[in-house]
Parts: sequence; C-alpha cells; structure tokens
Amino acid sequence: MEDNLFKIEWTELSKRDYDNLDGSEKIFVNKGLKKIQAFGMQAGTELHGDLASCRKLKNRKLGLRIIFRESANAIEVIQIVAIGKREAEGRS
Repeated sequence: MEDNLFKIEWTELSKRDYDNLDGSEKIFVNKGLKKIQAFGMQAGTELHGDLASCRKLKNRKLGLRIIFRESANAIEVIQIVAIGKREAEGRS
C-alpha cells in the first residue's frame, strides 16, 4: 500500500496551525494525516459554501478540524488548508 499513498502538502497557514498544537491535538492530527494519505479525498466529509472544494476530518471532543483539498499542482497530492477550531459563526 506504500506506493498508493497520497503526498501531503502544507500551506504556510496550516503548517503554522500544526506547529501551535499541543500534544493531544497533534496525536489527533497525525492520525488524521495518515487517513488522508491512505484515502485522499475519500477521507472525511464534504464541506459547503466557500470551502466546497474541501473536505474535513473533525474531532468534536477537541473541537478541531483538518481542512484539506486536492492540490492543483499535482495528481495525488492532498493540501492541508487549515487546522484548528471553527470560528463561532453559523453551524458546525
């Protein structure tokens, strides 16, 4: 399965988000990244509105979401857009 893994690409914002996480948050994110690497855009659930081209993995207990999309730069590259708690607007 190693050959079929998707490559992860970070945005400047998402890398900064990741670097600012605490230990338990990084454990969730690292597990999520492995899932994204294995399943690509099949991982997570669809988003709507401005983020319609993205999907998310969410941990309700921590209040964290990993937002990701296919990279426009290459095939089989998943770009991590943001990691963090959702801003308090609208529904979750």
